[in-house]
Amino acid sequence: MKLLKLSIASLKDFFFDLFFPIHCLGCNKIQNADDPDKYSCQPCFQRINIRKGFECAFCASPTSQGETCPFCRKDHFLDFIWIAASYEEPLVKKMLWALKYKFISSTKAPLGRLLIRFLKQKNKDRFFDSYRSEIVLVPLPLHRLRLNWRSYNQSELLADELAGEFKLEIAVDVLDRIKSKKPQAEIENKEERIKNTEGIFICRQPEKIKNKTILLVDDITTTGATLDECARILKEAGAEKVIGLVVAKG
Repeated sequence: MKLLKLSIASLKDFFFDLFFPIHCLGCNKIQNADDPDKYSCQPCFQRINIRKGFECAFCASPTSQGETCPFCRKDHFLDFIWIAASYEEPLVKKMLWALKYKFISSTKAPLGRLLIRFLKQKNKDRFFDSYRSEIVLVPLPLHRLRLNWRSYNQSELLADELAGEFKLEIAVDVLDRIKSKKPQAEIENKEERIKNTEGIFICRQPEKIKNKTILLVDDITTTGATLDECARILKEAGAEKVIGLVVAKG
């Protein structure tokens, strides 16, 4: 009976792959369904441009390592931002869209690999090696209504990819989103974006992040308002430093 079930499952997978093959989001070539990076073939992935420089999260002025510039520092809580790519990269945009709005959680693999490629290119893996015990990965949380709608938190999936690669501690239950508000992507005005993030996060377990450097993981940033509000909550709970790490800037 068990063998029969396996055969039926195999036949089901065979016919599903035959009639609904997976294509690379970059070149549209049919991919191997068993490949974890199936939504981005290797040639297309290698053509993604990693961002060369770093910038301030709030005014976009160039900085040496993504630190918040002296002019913005007095009004903000986020210490650094690390951005892997531009949202204008066609393949990056398609993969993020698939992850967030088309419920294709498998795109976490190539997007996670993109973050890993960026971090290694910028020698951040050496930073992790030196300060591993002091670093905690914290994914940006979703409100429970949004989590129920999507069935997964895309930021948590990306953080899992990083935790496995760099052997970093991950804490998914530290930050909680207690209010559901309009998505930031639907708000154009910068001041409105800032107001929209006020009072929506709380820290549930401050003991996990006390005196730690937090690597706050998210998929995309625009004004930095959401990351900054999370940084405020984390620092009030005892975090030493907060670094935002995102796939892309829109």
